[in-house]
Amino acid sequence: MIPLLVTPVLPLIDYYDHVMRFYVLAHVGSDPALQPFYQAHWFLMPDMGLDIVSTPLLHLMPPAIAGHVIAAIILAVLFSGVLYFNRALTGRTSSLVAVLLLPLLYSYILNWGFANFLLSLGFAFWGAGVWLETRARPLIAVPISCVFSVLIYLSHGVAFALYGILVALLEVGFFINTPARKFRDLARALVLVAIQAAIPIVMFLAWQRSLSFDGTIVQHAGITRQALLENLTPRPGHTGYRRLSTILRVEEGPAYWFDIATFAIQFVGIGFLLWCRRISVARPAWLLLGVATLLIAITPSQMFGVHYIADRLPLFVALIGVSAISTRSGSWTLASNLVCAVLGLTAILRIGAIATQWHGYAPTYREFQAIAAQLPRGAVTKGVSVGAGYHETDVPRCEMYEPLLISERGAIVPLFDYTGEHPLVMAGRLKDASSTLRHHPTEFKERIQDYSIYMTAAASAGFDYLLVCNAHLLSDPVPSDWNPIARTPHFVLLRAKRI
Repeated sequence: MIPLLVTPVLPLIDYYDHVMRFYVLAHVGSDPALQPFYQAHWFLMPDMGLDIVSTPLLHLMPPAIAGHVIAAIILAVLFSGVLYFNRALTGRTSSLVAVLLLPLLYSYILNWGFANFLLSLGFAFWGAGVWLETRARPLIAVPISCVFSVLIYLSHGVAFALYGILVALLEVGFFINTPARKFRDLARALVLVAIQAAIPIVMFLAWQRSLSFDGTIVQHAGITRQALLENLTPRPGHTGYRRLSTILRVEEGPAYWFDIATFAIQFVGIGFLLWCRRISVARPAWLLLGVATLLIAITPSQMFGVHYIADRLPLFVALIGVSAISTRSGSWTLASNLVCAVLGLTAILRIGAIATQWHGYAPTYREFQAIAAQLPRGAVTKGVSVGAGYHETDVPRCEMYEPLLISERGAIVPLFDYTGEHPLVMAGRLKDASSTLRHHPTEFKERIQDYSIYMTAAASAGFDYLLVCNAHLLSDPVPSDWNPIARTPHFVLLRAKRI
């Protein structure tokens, strides 16, 4: 929890877009200032678990505190779920597993801020653990697992698919490792697993049907020969290079070299313990590990409107690998104990480095508060993040400041509102301005340093103010469409000249 406690703002890319959605959902019915720009749109769909839990929470506490509380809940559910699954699979608890799991909590996926997915993944391991402990008693196992399946599906559809893979392949693994194999037993087990998917499948079909009625097209993606070749090509410009980086940075810290170095230390340390037979991998999990690893290479990046699916799989594989570790009983050698000590120190080093990096956002957050105070309440505002592109660590992250303008200053800013994927939609001027900018030919120019064109496009789209973060990195003058009205070392607030 230390990294959460040392900073007033969590530097997670998409995270505060979600937190502010919860805030708006909690207050849009009672706040006339929000009603012209946002509308609640509740119906059963995947990817809404935190919306259900956190919207009431935002009635009780300010977003600055709620954001930390929600993150702590996510980490606690994931940590406890994997440990519970490990005990259910191996029959014993292991402090080594807990130590190896700690750095994985601060993952590449957490840094992206994929909050619903991480919560749902924690539920998936809890559900799989319950299944393992009760599978011999189907009358108990199936009803409880059906409840978990619905919970996992509502929290995130991708995590529900991974839960199905997790449980089904474990059943196949148990079958393979049973001396007296009977295909009838395997078929029965897989049928019981499939029953868990019945209600979520009905909910999924109803969701898809509702989308077709309101004209929304959910994009599907398949596996083409060209895409598969790019997935397997670890060169810059190919998706395989990105997939390799998500493996090496499955635990993401303050720098590439740091992540690769600690990954190598952990990989070698675990390999040594396996080689000297101090630990082993539970036999039923071998097939699961192999198939899940293969999925990293062949899974499309996008399916049913969900992006970055393949990026999430290295974390899933790593969590399976750690949770399948069984510690051997008996006396340990000096070398084995030293390796365990190195793994423990690596975990402490990683969390300490993350805490140090996150603490550095405290003074920048104070700058943000000072410059946000110059923004009129109710102003339709867009944030601009200057730097090397999304998810880089060589410049400070800025993506969290734009949504925080809603609670800090009562500003009106774009939020995630993909119809059918979130229970909130934008309306009025905000919707028009966001849609215009989203479909502008220069929309992605911001990511390649062409900020002048992007800012001019934002003015044409109808935004009244721009909050530019990392403004000291701008190489071009502020476009003539905007007047600077406030500056700090890292921010500049711009007002459209038409105002």
